[in-house]
Amino acid sequence: MSQQSRNDGFDEDPPSAQDIALGILLGTESLPQLMELHYYANEPGLLEIARALAALPDGAREQLREFLAASQHGIEIRREGSRLVIATVPR
Repeated sequence: MSQQSRNDGFDEDPPSAQDIALGILLGTESLPQLMELHYYANEPGLLEIARALAALPDGAREQLREFLAASQHGIEIRREGSRLVIATVPR
């Protein structure tokens, strides 16, 4: 009889949504941080942007970082009623 590995069944039994939610709750440092995560996760399009940035090759991500750092303008994000407004501001 073969000995069962600790990793046996991992691929067939991925973490449940409850496991993931519990991990997020336990890893959050404060209620305001948890609320902020929830707010950003529900912002239309934000997760798609984050996924696209995370999927960039390292070289392209570094070029984007350098381009943004060289800009003489920053960005300001604010809410106006139900709209999210992103504007450039001088540094």
